[in-house]
Amino acid sequence: MLDALHIAGSWSILRSRVLEQVDRLTRQRLGQSDITTDVLRPILSTAIFSPPLPVFIAGSTLPDGSFLPDTQLPEFAEHAANARTLVETAIPALPNGYQLEVALDLDRQRLAFVASLVALNQGETASGPPGQDKCRPVSTPAPIGQAPANVARWFTALSEVELPEHDGRLETSQAAVGAFVQLGKAANTRRTYRSAIRGWCAWAARHDLPALPARSEHVATYLADLALRGRKPPTIELHRAALRYLHHIAHLPIPTMHALVSETVAGIHRSSKKTMPRQVKGLTWEMVCEIVDTIPTTSLVDARDRAILLLGYAGALRRSELASIQLEHVKLDEDCMRLMLPHSKGDKKNEGIEIVIPRGITRHCPVRAWETWLRQSGLKPRDKEAGDPKAADAAKDTTAAFPRIWLPAAAKSDETPPPPKIGTKSLSDWSVATIIKQRCQAAGIEGDFSGHSLRRGAITTGAQDGFDLVSLKRFSRHRDYRVLEAYIEANEAFTKHPGKTRF
Repeated sequence: MLDALHIAGSWSILRSRVLEQVDRLTRQRLGQSDITTDVLRPILSTAIFSPPLPVFIAGSTLPDGSFLPDTQLPEFAEHAANARTLVETAIPALPNGYQLEVALDLDRQRLAFVASLVALNQGETASGPPGQDKCRPVSTPAPIGQAPANVARWFTALSEVELPEHDGRLETSQAAVGAFVQLGKAANTRRTYRSAIRGWCAWAARHDLPALPARSEHVATYLADLALRGRKPPTIELHRAALRYLHHIAHLPIPTMHALVSETVAGIHRSSKKTMPRQVKGLTWEMVCEIVDTIPTTSLVDARDRAILLLGYAGALRRSELASIQLEHVKLDEDCMRLMLPHSKGDKKNEGIEIVIPRGITRHCPVRAWETWLRQSGLKPRDKEAGDPKAADAAKDTTAAFPRIWLPAAAKSDETPPPPKIGTKSLSDWSVATIIKQRCQAAGIEGDFSGHSLRRGAITTGAQDGFDLVSLKRFSRHRDYRVLEAYIEANEAFTKHPGKTRF
């Protein structure tokens, strides 16, 4: 059973999207003309979604002072009971005084199960009278002076808003302003801010303080509380930036600019214990080849992962860039592969960046790995023929280059196993990082690897091969030479040490 239903927008608009993914019985129940939001939660609590929905654990502050960030589980859930089981497996023991709340989030961008850790007293307050369904439409105006839980929900819903269709009305243009403001931030930034605002709202609710607008002395106290809990200065700066952004989009005075807050943060920086930053190990070309050679060529998953590793290295791609590749963005010719990135970290104006990957002659050629993956998966760009009755919508759709793959259940000895099922949505950047780590571990390569290891290793290999900074900057698409130098600094500290030939 769903504990809550979060609707970001109008149900009349979201209804068609929900109907596309639920089972036949649920479609019949939702097709009633007199359907109301009061009965949506019990209906969707038993709905079976196809394809299954992603499951998130919302960020929250735990009683011991630690902060639980937004987490997407690797498994997907077909229904609410399945989602609850996955979350309970991921969090086997709940903190004292907390309960688990599983909600279904409905908005234009996604349908997803979201689990939250809710304080028992806060959960009782939010639940309202016994037996009342918790179906919570999200209002557009800023919830000034409302409960912190409402502020957190409003900010989450607003950061996922889509651009409305133009209809000439003033209200539509006003709504578009908020959507454009949100699109000014990268998706990862919005996700991080959502987690930070949930932490602030939970803290404000625990101490019975207003969350919006926040007072400068309360903001300073909250940041000091984070420091006392052992949060690092960059994390504290992130929470400060999130609070500044929260008040910015609510059209309220910014409390984080007060001298009290600035001096508090300065003191936190000075008093913090300096620790060595995490040094993620780069995957050089030799390492990538060693990993790829250990991957068999017998399954779709293997073909996909080979293409991810080789393309990620060849293009010095970030994990988010790898995850967002669409078939429509890739062009092949006899000499190379051209990959268009409509959105990238360094492309603030979204002008698009083209990456050229030359075609090779070895078994480790990234272009050949890409062609092998397409041939085995059968993926093709979406058909946008004018005769399609949904051509107007299909023209906006693209095909995920690296989707999720569901392996079939084990078949009986006398039966032919069904083929794997290829999803329609792209892998998350978290999934790409997990693939890289798992493939490194399977190949027996030791080190602290992450989703950034392919990009770091490609730049490091280029520096080892003697490429100058201008060529490396063009290859890596960094905006600043100082950032690029940090990648090759450690390598050159050894290879180009002035005393190496003298010692």
